[in-house]
Amino acid sequence: MQMHKLAAACAVVVGGALAGPAVAFNPQPDPPAFGIVSINPDQTIRLNVVCWEHEVAGMPPTPCSGEMMFHDTAGNVVARQHVKLAPGGATLLDFSLGPRTSPSLLFGADPCWIPDPTSGRALPTVEVFDTLSGRVARHINPLTPRISIVGHTAGER
Repeated sequence: MQMHKLAAACAVVVGGALAGPAVAFNPQPDPPAFGIVSINPDQTIRLNVVCWEHEVAGMPPTPCSGEMMFHDTAGNVVARQHVKLAPGGATLLDFSLGPRTSPSLLFGADPCWIPDPTSGRALPTVEVFDTLSGRVARHINPLTPRISIVGHTAGER
């Protein structure tokens, strides 16, 4: 009988712990995220941003604004640019190490696009290319494109 009481008490404790508020993990970060991208001293990393120019679910395109930047692995900003684009407009931000580093040294760059909360839909991508030849080594799309209109109604931005 003692064993049943102990089992019932454990069930209440465990059940009570599980009955609390559920917390969900959003696997899609917002704004879009790239993660660390390695470049060699003879390469350039480029962050591209295009302002979406098409109507989505009856909502016309609006201008895009935000901030483009690259961080090093310690979190320091190594390049930054504020952006204001008309629908259909595009811009880019380049970063390269140049001759100031050892040719065998890899650099970890964290590309970052932070859209203004009132901004239109901006689509960022990243590419790594050979600085002298222009040959593209990598092209990277973010984990989360910003095309959805969830939470917006006509006239709301």
